[in-house]
Amino acid sequence: MTDDYLLMKVSVKSNHVETVEAAMLNSGALSCTYQDATDTPIHEPAPGTTPLWPDVIVTGVFDPSADKDIIELLLRAEIQEVISGEITSELLKDKDWVRAWMDDFKPVEITSKLWVVPTFCEAPDESAINIVMDPGLAFGSGTHPTTHLCLRWLARQDLQNKLVIDYGCGSGILAVAAARLGAANVYAFDIDPQALLATAENAERNGVADKIAICHSDRELPAGVDVLVANILLAPLLELQSRFKALLSDQGKLGVSGVLSEQIATLAAAYATQFRHSETEIREQWAMYTALKQGVITT
Repeated sequence: MTDDYLLMKVSVKSNHVETVEAAMLNSGALSCTYQDATDTPIHEPAPGTTPLWPDVIVTGVFDPSADKDIIELLLRAEIQEVISGEITSELLKDKDWVRAWMDDFKPVEITSKLWVVPTFCEAPDESAINIVMDPGLAFGSGTHPTTHLCLRWLARQDLQNKLVIDYGCGSGILAVAAARLGAANVYAFDIDPQALLATAENAERNGVADKIAICHSDRELPAGVDVLVANILLAPLLELQSRFKALLSDQGKLGVSGVLSEQIATLAAAYATQFRHSETEIREQWAMYTALKQGVITT
């Protein structure tokens, strides 16, 4: 059995991705991957969605014995009209593929005492709280600015024996962090079944499965929690403000992210009727809004 793979790459607009993937698979591809063609940033996806960049490179992975010239002819016969550029090919060793993927991910320092560490890396500081988290299908591995903002915010809270909700949990990184930072119980909710599976697996991997309740419905979330964190997008955040208020205790703290810095004024204006703004933090072009219920006095 060989360790080589033949890669065939095609650049297309995002609305043609499925057409190109189908053509790749029809031509004998073992699998396909998507990659940003122009380094265009996108929001972390809302639960249940898979957004794409405007311009996408679709890579088909073929057996190395496949004839690249024949594959190119087959592809051109099917998708010539949607191709943005040339069809390129290269031969790649499996071990190089794995190493290239692993090299893209390093331990991420959130604070001096909180790190996110991939399973294939050594923890830089064994005395710190090290969240073991690999990149996967569900978003949230500590590298995106919004995830980083939420983790830093959680690290600043007194979570000892507190009840926490991670609303739109994705990979479960925030739920795991809250549990590792001392929360008594964390309720993780997402509408995406893949996200709930990832959260359960990551909770088990980090030894906090007994502290994290996987909630398949919003109705399973308890009212009166101490902290609620949500790293989603502006539109659902605007729709959920009343629900967040109902879930929090009178002294509860709210932290929401997933919005661009230019969107924060819209979010703050909408939340002002029910929440008392505490702080806005910016990282790169992203923002995090934190608040208390309207009328609650900080100490």
